[in-house]
Amino acid sequence: MKKFFLFSIFAVIISAGVNAQTFKLGASVGVPAADAEDISNLVIGVDAYYYFTDIDSFIEVGATAGFRNFFGDEVEALGLTIDVEDAQFLPLAAAARLKLFGIVSGGADVGYAVGLSDGVDGGLYLRPVVGIDLADAIELNVSYESISDSDATWGNFNVGVLFQF
Repeated sequence: MKKFFLFSIFAVIISAGVNAQTFKLGASVGVPAADAEDISNLVIGVDAYYYFTDIDSFIEVGATAGFRNFFGDEVEALGLTIDVEDAQFLPLAAAARLKLFGIVSGGADVGYAVGLSDGVDGGLYLRPVVGIDLADAIELNVSYESISDSDATWGNFNVGVLFQF
């Protein structure tokens, strides 16, 4: 896992020599899934993308960094109500997209999500995504995010919007 993460960082650094063409910034909101659905009720996130290829290219390749907050829920166990604390992550990943007809894109973000909250470990970050570009300035997307470690999988289905700068 660590070798894969280091290789990804190396690939991004090597690719940085290519003239950057696109920067996107956006936000998303999601519904928890996997292990997170029992202890969380909402997920919000922000993302920044830096693509090394032109926005109109068939293949877009770049890097992304973001922030995720899984809002804690109340859990009842053995007649007790427990307030679960929020869990935060910092996803760092390589990003790739294929663009069809100049408007529909699909791809994935793959990397590592650093756990920022006490008692929350980081893990493999995977985010398959499908998006629609509107006038090369706004992207609406849907995706499933998964942050997996040896103990749990923090997942969510989300919708988001990205703005190109």
